[in-house]
Amino acid sequence: MKLNKSLTTLLISLLSFPISVLAQNSDPYTFPIRPNKTNFLSGTMGELRSSHFHAGIDIKTGGMIGEAVHATKRGYITRIKVSTSGYGNALYMLHPDGNTSVYAHLNEFATEIQSYVKSEQYKQQTFEIELFPEPYQFAFKSQEVIGISGNTGGSLGPHLHFEIRDKQQRVLNPLHYGFDEIKDNIPPIVQGFAIRPMTISSRISNQFERKEIPLKRNGFNYKAEDTISAIGEIGLELWGHDKLNGSANKNGISIIEVFVNGERHFKQDIDVMSFSLQRHILVHYPYDVKQTKGGTFHKLYVDDGNKLKFYDTKSENGALTIEQGKVYDINIYMYDPYQNKSNLSLTIIGEDQDLFLNENIPYDIDGLDYRIENEVLKVFTQSSCEGEKEELNLNFEGRIESILPAYYSKNTVVYLWHLKNGIPKSILNCEKGMNLPEITEIIPGESKEVELNNMKISFSSYSLFDSLYLQTLYEIKTSDSLEIFSLEPTSVPLKSTIEIELTPQKVYADQKHTHIYKTDDSGNFSFEGGEWNNGKIDFNTRELADYTLLTDSISPLIEAKNNLNFVINDELSGIKSFEARLDGEWVLLKYEPKDNLIWVDWLNKEMKRSGEFSLIVTDNAGNKAEYLTKL
Repeated sequence: MKLNKSLTTLLISLLSFPISVLAQNSDPYTFPIRPNKTNFLSGTMGELRSSHFHAGIDIKTGGMIGEAVHATKRGYITRIKVSTSGYGNALYMLHPDGNTSVYAHLNEFATEIQSYVKSEQYKQQTFEIELFPEPYQFAFKSQEVIGISGNTGGSLGPHLHFEIRDKQQRVLNPLHYGFDEIKDNIPPIVQGFAIRPMTISSRISNQFERKEIPLKRNGFNYKAEDTISAIGEIGLELWGHDKLNGSANKNGISIIEVFVNGERHFKQDIDVMSFSLQRHILVHYPYDVKQTKGGTFHKLYVDDGNKLKFYDTKSENGALTIEQGKVYDINIYMYDPYQNKSNLSLTIIGEDQDLFLNENIPYDIDGLDYRIENEVLKVFTQSSCEGEKEELNLNFEGRIESILPAYYSKNTVVYLWHLKNGIPKSILNCEKGMNLPEITEIIPGESKEVELNNMKISFSSYSLFDSLYLQTLYEIKTSDSLEIFSLEPTSVPLKSTIEIELTPQKVYADQKHTHIYKTDDSGNFSFEGGEWNNGKIDFNTRELADYTLLTDSISPLIEAKNNLNFVINDELSGIKSFEARLDGEWVLLKYEPKDNLIWVDWLNKEMKRSGEFSLIVTDNAGNKAEYLTKL
């Protein structure tokens, strides 16, 4: 786009006003795809993704690349980014009101921006690049075309990701800016509901166990099938989605309110989002449920370590305290940005819980078994003690603590012990005993180093959201002779990285190409990296999981297509880098990792296109493959 002199002067004069003056600007925002025509969304603000809240909205482009992308408001480009992940090809535009709009996963930029980016890519000899143009270098009027929609970066299909950010770069909900292109008269839909005990003395239907509650539906009103019996402090959890007219996509629910006996007890409103707190989503939803079952519930309470600003709570953390003899009528309201509303109602009665349950607990138990839930050691055993006192003895190296059952079922006895009161080395019930693995308490806000089972794990003061009771395990699997280094419980999220040093017991002849990989029960491997030093290997991670060492000594594959297009692939460690040269001069390669495709993008028509062409592709393990041809 070429600006004439008068338009340039007008833009400069308007955009040079102080932000406080410009904030009064009333120019409307326009929709960036097919303005003034009906559009559809595949994603909305605040959706719960595995590692982040979805920012902004995803606008459908009919499953195709190539829709014109329009400036939502007059302004100029402040930032340009090209990446193989994340937002892919993205533009950031500053507007007179101080807000910034973001356009991501673009296939191409406007011609003058595209030329500028390519020139800088050749100058810096890199495909991935981040640029910050001068103010007014690329200025646009509202609705002018600034790019073409695509599927670049971490996109799973063609669409435009669109955001509006304030002066602090906090993400705002674009659907509050009056876009009539989106129609929605469908209330949110509930998929599931659960109640969780929050303290060791809490019980739900006689058990210390998270319980999913069956629901009945009448239109967009939902109700628990039965009255729920509970006592103590409990937390509510809701799983649901929203739909918009003309689209089958399951979108997020941003506003949820909880009323108890007619008084508001809790509210969440995911309407303004800070990128610095995105990882706190791991304590917004129940991470343990996500890891084991896959459902992404909203916690209608606030965990320790959760610093998100979405919540308004009556109690300190939004949990409910259920007292003996009291009745709690609960209504949970869900709203979308168009104020469509759904309701879930239930009744909880405060009742002292029975010690004996008339039901089986669905655990396969051979003698003694246990698990750790947050800060509670939960021990299960089967048979009675045949006349002996039914106690569980906990050995603390020099002292024995005896506890009585928390409750019984038809087939199981359950004991509960708060690990803040001590970490036992072994447990004994009647004739059944068990040595526990080393369990180490890690406190958030404190640095700690743990050395166990051929591992040294270093926690910083920022590593944790909440207290962690770490267990480690080392084994060599007989099926494939892999060394497995396990960090548990995998149901606990990490806030930031921990440093791990492994001391392998096997000999790896090719250490140069041997690295750490995360693995799972299905035999999948994910490259983590690592550096060798005196027979040990160090790496950083943000996940408690199983890790192993694998040697990748196989070079990547390069398959030449026509017109200097190539398919590149690596079976184990993955592609790290690539570089092309023509008679020794660097040549830009564009890369689409979803399709394993790279192709040459010449600087201009005058650029030399004959000579010795070489392409070198390197994987994460350091193996290289080279393709040579004469053009």
